[in-house]
Amino acid sequence: MSPLARRLIAIVTLVLAVALIAVLTLRAFGVPIAIGPFASATPLPAPSATLEPSGGPSPDIEDVLAALEADVADLRDLPPADIGPAEFVSRAELERRLADQFAKDYPADEVAADNALLRGMGLLTADQDVAALQLQLLSGQVLGYYDDVTRSMVIVSDAGLTPEAQVTYAHEYTHALQDASFGIDSMELDADGDDDGAFARLALVEGDATTAMVLWAIDHLRAEDLLEISQTPLPDTTGVPDWMLRQLEFPYLAGTDFVAQLYASGGFAAVDEAWADPPPSTEQVLHFRAYVDDELPVVVPEIDPDVRALGVDIVEDTTLGEAMIAIWLAHLGLDQADADTAARGWGGDRVTALVTPDGEVAVVLRVAWDTQVDADEFEAAYADALETLQLFGHLDRVSETEIVVTQASTQALAETLVGGPL
Repeated sequence: MSPLARRLIAIVTLVLAVALIAVLTLRAFGVPIAIGPFASATPLPAPSATLEPSGGPSPDIEDVLAALEADVADLRDLPPADIGPAEFVSRAELERRLADQFAKDYPADEVAADNALLRGMGLLTADQDVAALQLQLLSGQVLGYYDDVTRSMVIVSDAGLTPEAQVTYAHEYTHALQDASFGIDSMELDADGDDDGAFARLALVEGDATTAMVLWAIDHLRAEDLLEISQTPLPDTTGVPDWMLRQLEFPYLAGTDFVAQLYASGGFAAVDEAWADPPPSTEQVLHFRAYVDDELPVVVPEIDPDVRALGVDIVEDTTLGEAMIAIWLAHLGLDQADADTAARGWGGDRVTALVTPDGEVAVVLRVAWDTQVDADEFEAAYADALETLQLFGHLDRVSETEIVVTQASTQALAETLVGGPL
């Protein structure tokens, strides 16, 4: 996920449907939600005016949104955020704005570096472009977003203040509260060199907002409203790789599981404390005990710069993390449960993307595992993945717990790198 995509503090269609299906299922069986007690539903009044897309809310809708903001601030137990009137835009207008933002804030050299990394990992083919795919995905999935630069709210709705728009606003206003109290910039979501850490911090940000959104929906929406939202048709994702969908889901779904455990340990006060001490890795998001025990990632050194003597240029050097290793292995053909098992026991990593003057690509992934058994499981899983990998791959066992994976677009480049100063 590019830094630009991480900075879109948004809610997406898939996540909204999944979250509210869970609420409906629990209600149908009379099971209390684990993160909070049920309250009597007090639905918001329907606005008396029709909202025109691509414009500010009418006076009646402003009153509804003001009441919603007060309820969310009270629920989240944070001071109100000073933001301007929400802007409601059509799906077509969102697509135009996102295209403009990608053109402005995702420079060609960053796109090329990300493409090299993802192609070297086997996550993109040579004719796929990460910027185009992310733009397609976000244009169809985003329901609204909070801009932490302008401190403004944008809600995507072609039909006014529907239940879907209301619950989206609850999510996005939580982001405004986070920003006012903690500063979303403090999460360094666009930090270079540690993609896994940024992904973990994003999970805290989105898990917090999704938790508040679900609790607000339980209190304020009727069962028929929740049913309507959960049955929202999902957008067409034809041509978007499966791993990109899983990557999009992770901060919301895994993040909500992480925040739910914080909430269970001490309410939103415990979530507030996590903003001052965010998880440094997706391992801590996935395994709450690792967060409680402050199990920090092993620092894996950067690649030896002498590798340039082999005729390659280093275009990206960052962390991959447990979550993305599992997503990557599943994309290479492993069952998701097997991929999750193979990624468990991650201790730390470093992944480097390399390119040659004629456009060949390669990656070198160095992973430190917690135990020899964890390294064994990954080695076996990667051997299975090699059977379908459309690249030339090689695994070296550096020690009982350290592994180096080299993948390249040509066999000659792979062999050169394996024999070089890595």
